[in-house]
Amino acid sequence: MNPRYLPSCVLSPSTNLSRSDAQTWSDIFITTIDTVLIECIRPSDTDRPIWSIYTPGSYRPEDYLGTLHVRDTDGHWHVQATGERHASFADAIRTLRRPPT
Repeated sequence: MNPRYLPSCVLSPSTNLSRSDAQTWSDIFITTIDTVLIECIRPSDTDRPIWSIYTPGSYRPEDYLGTLHVRDTDGHWHVQATGERHASFADAIRTLRRPPT
């Protein structure tokens, strides 16, 4: 998929990220965090609130930013690779875009 020519249904998803119940979000959606587009894809083998994060339209290993999930018990977003917890989806995305130290 070419990110310059994304279908309108992908550019305008029904996903409302301000909703507290991430379980109701779309399986695939594109959103903007800090003026940068990201594509969120829920793995097909789950219906839980888990998304793999990519550069839109690119699914090569170097375009994979990481995977996030929200825990039912505390409502925080968890970065699976590092175990970090964040109160908001946007903060968790910022962690995935952080350069390695």
